[in-house]
Amino acid sequence: MLTLVELALKSRTVVAVISVAAVLGGLLVWHKVDKSSAVRRAVVEYVAKVELTSARVQMEELKRRKLVAERVSRQFRTLIEQANADAEAATKELEKYASTVGADCVVQPDLIERLRNR
Repeated sequence: MLTLVELALKSRTVVAVISVAAVLGGLLVWHKVDKSSAVRRAVVEYVAKVELTSARVQMEELKRRKLVAERVSRQFRTLIEQANADAEAATKELEKYASTVGADCVVQPDLIERLRNR
């Protein structure tokens, strides 16, 4: 058996065929290993792209919400200013009515009875 291997290794053709087979086998193994790493790399790139898209969408939504909040805040401040102005006008009107009534103003008893009977 050993002599058969020795004879095969002495022949250039057999050595060339074995060398080509070894190279092709190495390439096949490298291809299988590289294919799985290429798939992993593609998955990582895809996930990164999706995460980036998601972050951009979230950022746009936050900007939109900020604008809406600013508009609502401005409207709310305007309503508060209007309510304060209305309250001040009502206070001035009440003071005007109170100033027209004298300090010695007395309600007659028959007026109180008429108001109670209503």
